[in-house]
Amino acid sequence: MNKNSPKKIPVFDIAIGQQEKNFIKDCLDTSFVGQGPYVKEFENKFSNFVSCKYGITTTSGTTALHLALRTVGVTDGDEVLVSSSTNMACAFSIVYCNAKPIPIDIHKETWQMDTSLIEKKINNKTKAIMVVHLFGQAVDMDPVMSIAKKYNLKVIEDCAESHGVEYKGKKVGSIGDVGAFSFFSNKTITCGEGGLVTTNSTELAEKAKSLKNLAYGKINKFMHDDIGFNYRLPNISAALGLGQFENINEVFKEKERIYKRYKSNLQNIKGINIPVIRDWATKYIMWVFNVYLDDKFPISRDELTKKLKEKNIDTRDAFVPINQQRILVDKYKKFEADDCPNANFIMDNGFYLPSGNTITNEDIDYVCDQIKELAK
Repeated sequence: MNKNSPKKIPVFDIAIGQQEKNFIKDCLDTSFVGQGPYVKEFENKFSNFVSCKYGITTTSGTTALHLALRTVGVTDGDEVLVSSSTNMACAFSIVYCNAKPIPIDIHKETWQMDTSLIEKKINNKTKAIMVVHLFGQAVDMDPVMSIAKKYNLKVIEDCAESHGVEYKGKKVGSIGDVGAFSFFSNKTITCGEGGLVTTNSTELAEKAKSLKNLAYGKINKFMHDDIGFNYRLPNISAALGLGQFENINEVFKEKERIYKRYKSNLQNIKGINIPVIRDWATKYIMWVFNVYLDDKFPISRDELTKKLKEKNIDTRDAFVPINQQRILVDKYKKFEADDCPNANFIMDNGFYLPSGNTITNEDIDYVCDQIKELAK
């Protein structure tokens, strides 16, 4: 066991290679730092990678979600069903449309949306379902798509944490009406900050392209066709993302190494629960290594993460779910804090461990050794 405290182990870091530096230098040398050719190339390559005809870049994962919602027609007074356990960008993007987020509880074992709860939340105001493929695993999409067809609902896939993930052989982001990806600095590949909307619909793609670029007029540019947004991704950001994408299979290999190393170390410790990977997740690609504690572990999640911090190990607590966000509970009065018990359990007991692409096996072993000591 490694008892020596190493330098700080961050919860996330990411490798920046020479290809990214070359592309960024080209942007600087050609003065294409705003809009330019790397944007289109990144859109084409990433959308093709996720089996979609169209990719529309945006400034962030949050703006990708907002653009996706507006593109499928979510508007004032609509309701959107969404996984409760998620980054609040999901809920906020719905609020930006003057619509209401309606939280759906998760499976404790997977942290993914419990699709059996969707249908009972549908009413005449329901416009769409936003599924969140959380932490690198896919939501069970067949029942989602069946329910959406039955009630004529749109489906938005939040793929911020699931680059390259597959559901029954299909890439996430290509199954619903639209997908939304994030390329924030802690994502599987990064633009520093950025997002992408994916779709196989020509009509939706054209609408998204227009809305993200101020909805300029087709005849008179300055006679605008709609209330548009300035969600244009800079060329220099796309250059970073394209450089990252060129190495994406190596990134996936590193993710697999990290996942297997943690799992091997932690899978037999009483009280430590590693989320179950369901059969439908035909390609699981870890975003970060997440776990939850049960009452067999001798100390609480908060005590554990505090002690890990004292050992120079960074962690992150699980999301505070939508149903616990007072600003949303009080605003809409459509749900209560205790409506999603599994999401609440994960909020109190879940966390993730350092999972950046550059973490070494030795650092992983050190993290796990400290947890093993605290489990005694």
